[in-house]
Amino acid sequence: MAQPPDDFPQHMFEAAVEFAILAIRTLTLVNGAAVIALLTFVGQVWANDQHNGSAMAHILFWPLICFLTGLVMAVVTTLLAYLTQMITTEHGGGRIPPQSKRLRLFAIIASGLSVTGFAAGAVLTAVGIAG
Repeated sequence: MAQPPDDFPQHMFEAAVEFAILAIRTLTLVNGAAVIALLTFVGQVWANDQHNGSAMAHILFWPLICFLTGLVMAVVTTLLAYLTQMITTEHGGGRIPPQSKRLRLFAIIASGLSVTGFAAGAVLTAVGIAG
């Protein structure tokens, strides 16, 4: 059986970092796009009929809050990932310091809250529009 090359762990680490970057960008993109889409939709309804626009704004208030929370948590995830990387680089000395491990855990939790915000916003939007 063939042995993996000596730099295999380094390649796997780099791949994991690339997946994390993609995940954080995706969280920011989907939540941000949802906020823009809802605001555009409400604005368009409002422009055509202020009464219906007002009603739609009330219906979509909580979904908007969920998407905004998801967006803020995606930004928090980015900040925590940056801090984790900086602490590891400056104080790691070839290992991952305990502070970095804690920050990484908080970043993972923040990303989970971002996904949850998006999912809750999507469900509440569908329920609100369906009436």
